[in-house]
Formats: sequence, structure tokens, C-alpha cells
Amino acid sequence: MNINKALQQAHHYYKNGNLNRARDIYTKILKLRPNDLNSLHMLETISCQLGNFDEAISYLKKEIKLTPSNAEAYYKIGTVLQAKGLFFEAIEYHKKAIMLKPNFPEAYYNLAVALQNIGNIDEAITNYKIVLQIEPRFIEACNNIGIILSSKGLLDDAINYFMKGLEIDPNHLDIYTNLSLALKDKGNIDDKIINLKKVVDLNPTFVDPYCDLALAFQNKKQYDEAIFYYKKALSIDPNLAGVLNNLGIIHIKKGLIDEAITYFKKATIANPDYADAFCNLGNVLNNKGEKEEAISYYKKAISIDQKHIDSHFNLGNLYMDEGQFDEAISYFKKVLDINPKFVFAYNNLGVSLAAKGQITEAELCFKQFLLMYPGKYYNAHSNLLFTMNYNPRYSPQDIYNEHIAFAKKFEEPLSHNIPIHTNKPEPYRRLKIGYCSPDFRRHPVAYFIEPVLATHDRENFEIFCYTLAPIEDDLTKRIQNYSDHWKSIVDISDDEAAKLIRNDEIDILIDLAGHTGNNRILIFARKPAPIQVNWIGYLTTTGLSTMDYKIVDAYIDPPGKTEQFYSEKLIRLPESFLCYLPDKDSPEVGPLPALSKGYITFGSLNKFSKITPEVITLWSKILKELPDSHLMLKGKSFSDKKTCQYALNMFEERGISPERIILQPWDPSPKHLESYNQIDIALDTFPFNGATTTCEAMWMGVPVITLEGTAYHSRAGVSLLSNVGLPELIAKTQDEYIKIAIDLASNISKLQSLRKSLRDKMSLSPICDAKRFTTNLEMCYRKMWIDWCTNNENK
Repeated sequence: MNINKALQQAHHYYKNGNLNRARDIYTKILKLRPNDLNSLHMLETISCQLGNFDEAISYLKKEIKLTPSNAEAYYKIGTVLQAKGLFFEAIEYHKKAIMLKPNFPEAYYNLAVALQNIGNIDEAITNYKIVLQIEPRFIEACNNIGIILSSKGLLDDAINYFMKGLEIDPNHLDIYTNLSLALKDKGNIDDKIINLKKVVDLNPTFVDPYCDLALAFQNKKQYDEAIFYYKKALSIDPNLAGVLNNLGIIHIKKGLIDEAITYFKKATIANPDYADAFCNLGNVLNNKGEKEEAISYYKKAISIDQKHIDSHFNLGNLYMDEGQFDEAISYFKKVLDINPKFVFAYNNLGVSLAAKGQITEAELCFKQFLLMYPGKYYNAHSNLLFTMNYNPRYSPQDIYNEHIAFAKKFEEPLSHNIPIHTNKPEPYRRLKIGYCSPDFRRHPVAYFIEPVLATHDRENFEIFCYTLAPIEDDLTKRIQNYSDHWKSIVDISDDEAAKLIRNDEIDILIDLAGHTGNNRILIFARKPAPIQVNWIGYLTTTGLSTMDYKIVDAYIDPPGKTEQFYSEKLIRLPESFLCYLPDKDSPEVGPLPALSKGYITFGSLNKFSKITPEVITLWSKILKELPDSHLMLKGKSFSDKKTCQYALNMFEERGISPERIILQPWDPSPKHLESYNQIDIALDTFPFNGATTTCEAMWMGVPVITLEGTAYHSRAGVSLLSNVGLPELIAKTQDEYIKIAIDLASNISKLQSLRKSLRDKMSLSPICDAKRFTTNLEMCYRKMWIDWCTNNENK
């Protein structure tokens, strides 16, 4: 056998990937020439490549016998043993290689890796550092030291090693990934930005650092900087769907809705399977009022990902807002099928059930939420409290107790961090009054606060409005013009909002929401103002010890009767507890409908959730006594066919034919006021009375019959009717309620007279006298302030 020719042939086979054929030839050569180091070396190499590690070790050991000082052979045996997971044996061979060759960086590196694998971390770091002393550009040593230091929580040191690695190779993806993780764990956005800028400087064509840098600025709400770096990333790769999606989100934050839509659409083009982008398109179009298009995008996201939970949830919210509660309920249930721990679906499911009049089922949803996340999210507890007011099975004491339980869970943990107020205790100086509400828009609360803001004495009171409304309308703009300072706190935390209010040095802060929707009651739990007041939006107590006063009147809270049901001190206005501003576009009062129809039409525009089975039973008795009469109900709930059928069934079960019940869906104010021109007599709900609906009915010439209750939410009708001069329409019992309804329905001349005179009665009453009301309110504010000054003048 010509050995030289055989070597050439073996090398040819090896070079062309025919490892088995090459191995056979090298084996034959070795039989003829047992000390041929070249053949041994090639057989060891081929054995490793074929995964025959034991065979490779045997060849290496033969090499060592032939050349005992062969450090490379010891190193290779260690490497093969390491590949087999035999780290302790590998360590011995690496150490032998280092002893033979002290400046052997690869042996030190593999020794360090083996030590790292057996948990000898400190010794591993020592050896990695030796590697870098011998070979400063040994990039994997930088990476591994960084990984170890990160795991030990030594993030600054880890970041330094990752940065060294990127200085060696700016394109090293593993090191950049590990650096990103370390920066994320460090949590300091400013440090992250500094390091990411260094990475960008090292390699301006590496797209990931631009994306991470932009995200860091986005998290800091420095949106212009975020946009700059996202666009840098797009200049490298214009089809980055995630970047386009994030640009859409940022433009929403900046109020640039059309630009946001453009970016979301580009994201869906860049990645047609990007469910998140379709969902975001749905969100922005939904907020623009383009409901049908929003629905199509949500459904597209779901077609891409059947378990896209945000799209299911947002569809549920859209249908809930549109009054299609059965559709909403079905989507919230789908959310819970996908993820039973998605507790916000329980909350919104509860809201939807309450809107259908299923109060008990709604409460179960809110309680399930609270059971899963006790003391963590307050909104569901607020919804439970609000819903309890509708339920006649709860006494005022029960409702009070649950409000106190809320405060214990959510207010008490914040009570230790309330700084001392530094407001100047000067009794007669100009006061800073702050109003906080999510309802500075077309909403019942706005009709009661607008006249006050419009008539405040600006010489003695400086007015701040803190809006929580993400959506603004024409009414928002009017209210904004009435305030001295308009501040949105929609996108800031409760802590930040409380700090803003404290820095504004507000003297008296008024909450206009209580536990109603979109409230931020825990701002008040942080006590940003020395005096805090509960008014208008919520007739019940807040339960908070930090809420000092509740503004009421002697009708809604008779002295000595209800004080025990409030955590606040009651301060009574001399006449009405609220002031009503009729819509300037209100329609004219029409003729009495009974004259043309030949029968009486009762009506209620209260939310269906207020129309409890007990209310339906009472109204059915009236309808039975007046067999030709009809009842018209109007509300958002009646946009839903199943809810309509549910309501009709409730009446039919009580002997009232469905033909006598008129159900109408809601339409935008003031258009809905036209409905009162179809109603002869309005029936108030209980135990939760109407307030806005009672004012609107009387403004439209429609008398309202109310049932006097024992506490706050069941006495709004008493206050309003008393202030207008119609106490004869206040019933003390259900039997009296029926009698008043029958007597009034039988007296067409009186109904005609009320039809013609009620609007004037309203206009001349304390309810619509904004100047008189606001003067009384300001006197209350001044008294509160004088009392505070007296208690704090020596502090």
C-alpha cells in the first residue's frame, strides 16, 4: 500500500464529507504505521464528528502515549468528556493541559465552563478572567462571566462584561440578548438607555437596540424620543410589524388617532397574522365611534388566534357599551373559558348582568373577582357596592358595613403615607376648589356640576377640574371653559394624581363619582387635600375615613335619621342637594299624550338595573287597576332583544300583556327627551330613585311619583319633588304609591295643568336656580374651611 497516496485519498474523502470512507483508510494506514500522529489526529477528529466520543478518546490517549507533553491532546480529551457531560473527568484533563501549556486560553475557557456546570461558580469566574488576561478578545468568556454575574444579581458588573463583548463583536446576538435581560432586571430605565445608546454607537446597523431603546423611552412616556428610535429601526427594516404596532400605540397616546390607524394598518400588512395589531385597530376605531369596523377587526384578530383574549374582551366591552348585553355576556364568558383567571371579565360580566336587571348574578361575579384577588383591584368592589344599592334585600346598615369593609381593604394600607398638609390656615383667603370626575361629558353628573362651575364666585374661589374622562365632547369643552385650571389625570397613576393635586395646593377637593364607573376613589384615600368632600355622583357613603364631608339636604338625609350610615360628616344645603341645568336643546313640552291616545301612558327612563322584580310587581298592580293604560320603558338595556324579552316575560308573569309594555332603546341626549312627550306620568324606581330622570321628566312637563325610602339613595325623589312643590306625589307606602298613580291618572285636568306648568315650576325652584344654589354651596365650603383653620392654626 502506497501510504502517501492513501493519505491523499483519505484527505480527499474527508474534505468531501465522506467521513466513513476516510475513517476506513486512516484506520488501515494506522495498522501499517501505528505511530502515525496525523492519522491518529484525523481519526480522533472524525470520531468526534460522527459522535463516537469513546473512540475519539482512545485515539487521543494513543497520541498522549506517543507525545506525553501534548497539551492539545489533553485539552481535546477534556473537551470530549465535557461533551459527554463528564465534567469532573474533563476538569482533570483541562488542568493537565494548562500545566503543560500555561498560556492556553481555550483550556482555561473549557475548564471554566466545566466548573460552571458543576456549580463551582467562583472558580469558574476566576478561570474566565484568566482567559481574558491571556486573550482579551475572547468574546465567549465575556458573555459567560456576564451570565454568571447576572444570576448572582451583580447586574452592573454583568452589564460591563456584556458591553466588553459587544465592543469585540457588535453583531453578537447572544451577548446583546443577555445584555437586554440584565438591563430589564436592573429596572433602571435611565441606565438602560445609556447602555443601549452605547450599543447603537457600536453598531448603527443592528436593529434590535433601536427597538429596545425606543421601548425604554416609550415606557418613560417620552414619546417623541421613542418615535425617533422606532423610525431608526424601520430605516433598517421597514417591515417590523411590532415596531409599526408600537408606533400606533404611541400616536394614540399623543392624540394623533389617524396616524395611529395608519401605523396599525401597516403592521397588519407587514404581518397579516398579527392579531394584536388587528385588535389595536379595533380599539382605536371603537373609540372613534366606528363600531361596525371595530367589530370586524376584533373578529379578524380572533380568526387569526381563536384564543386572542384581548379581542374577545374588547368585543364584550363594545357590545356592553352598545347595550347588547347578551352579546357582551357571551364574549366575557369566552374570555373566562380561555383564561378563568382573567378576573376583569368577571367584573364586566357582572356589570352586563346588572344592566339586564340580574342583580344577584351580577353580585356573584363581583364576589368571584374579589375572592380571586382579595384586596388587589378595587374596581370590582366598587361595582359590588354600587349594585348593592339596587338590591332591596340589603338594609342601609348592610350597605354601610360593606363600604367600611372596602375602606379596610383599600384605604387602610395607604393611611400611613399621608403627608401633613401645608395649606395656609387663613379662614377668609381665596380658596382653591378641586372637582374630580370621570363624567365631565354628556353624563348625568355633568348636568348638575356645569351650573355650579358657571356661577362660582371667582373672586373668592379658584376652580380646578381634574378630569378622568378619556372621551371628550361639546359639554366637556363648556365645562373646561368654566374652570380656571383644567387637568387630565386619565393616564397617570393614583400616586401621581394625588401628588399633582397636592402640588396644586387644593384646599377642598370634591369627588363627583364615589363608587360609580371609572372612579378613582383611591386618589382620595391618599388625602391630597386637607378637606375632601363626597357629592352628586354617588348618593351613598364612600366608606373612606379620608373623606371628610358628604353634601346632602334635609330631605334626602333628615337630621338624626341617617348619620350612622356615613363615614363622612353630613353637611346639609338649605334647599336641594343638587342643581339641575336643563339641556339648552331641550324639545318643547308636547300636549298630554292621553288626550290623543285615549289612555294613560306611564313611563320610566331609569336604568333597567334599577327596575327590580319588586318594582315590576308594583307597577303591574297599577297597570291592572287601569286596564287600558300602557307603560313605556327606555334605556340602553333595551337595545338587546333578549333583555327586552326578559322584561316582557317579567310583566307577563304578573298578568300584564306584552302589548301594553313599550320598550325603547336609548338615544343620545337631548334627543331622548322627546320620549317624555309620549308619557303622561313618570314612575320612579325603588329602592334606588332616579335623579337625572326625575329632573328631566319634570322639565318635560311629566309629573313623577316616588316612594319614600329610609335612606339616601331611596330619597332623591323626596328631595326633588319637595323642592319643586309637589310633595303630594311622594308615597310613604307601596299602597299609597298605587293610589297616587290611579288618582292622578284619573284626573286629566290636573295632568294637563301640570303639563303646562311643570317646566316653569322647575325653572323657579331651587333646583334650577344656579346662582342661589352655588352661593349656598360656597357658604358650606367656607364653613368647612373655617373649621379646618380653627383646628390647624396652632399646628
